[in-house]
Amino acid sequence: MKSEEDPNSFAALFEASPKKGAPRQWRLGDVLDLEVVRIGKSEIFVALDGKQEGYIEAAELSDEHGNPTVFMGSRIAARIVQVDRGTGAIRLSPVSTEPILPAVADAPSGAAPAAQPQAAVVPGMKVKGKVVNVERYGVFVEFPVLGAPKPMRGLVPVSELGAPRGADLRKTFPLGSELSATVLSVDDRGRLRLSVTALAAAEERRAFESFVAGPDQAKGKPAPKPTFGTFADLIKKKS
Repeated sequence: MKSEEDPNSFAALFEASPKKGAPRQWRLGDVLDLEVVRIGKSEIFVALDGKQEGYIEAAELSDEHGNPTVFMGSRIAARIVQVDRGTGAIRLSPVSTEPILPAVADAPSGAAPAAQPQAAVVPGMKVKGKVVNVERYGVFVEFPVLGAPKPMRGLVPVSELGAPRGADLRKTFPLGSELSATVLSVDDRGRLRLSVTALAAAEERRAFESFVAGPDQAKGKPAPKPTFGTFADLIKKKS
């Protein structure tokens, strides 16, 4: 007999697509990794499951001048905040304009419990904040989260800092200095474990993949068809 899915599991945050013919049941509080597919004047639309789109109010993804901070093809993390049972419209609110890093999100998290369904952050999310406390076992970083009433705080353990062995953490990471990291795990008490080294590795991998794919594919454009050049070019190569 198949056991019921644990609603608090990380998999519940990123549920697989439903079977054909079975309508997806969207839940308030779900945090999803989504792609921007349309940008309108008042709403920005994201693809939910290939057949349905959700929307985010444009003001939530605009800078001080009213310009969108995302573009078509951008991947962002957003939380479901409203489900209209009459029209089926899904409204979301962004929690990060950074994509979920699959290499981090899919990595085994050891014995650490998974994130709560309504957590403002999820494993794989990139965060940027300021160092607020330094201990011998790691550095605490406080960072803002879109839509959250107050900043959140996470610990970067010594092993995830990438600092030289025996380094003075207080000098290497002074209070108030900015630090970027990725979320490794969120335990059942909401405590966040962050990593600087995992973020660096994931970004290097993503940069390499974009380089291999070329600038057009990196921006979501189809790769150009290969050409053989002119007849004169072929002659030059043989000469």
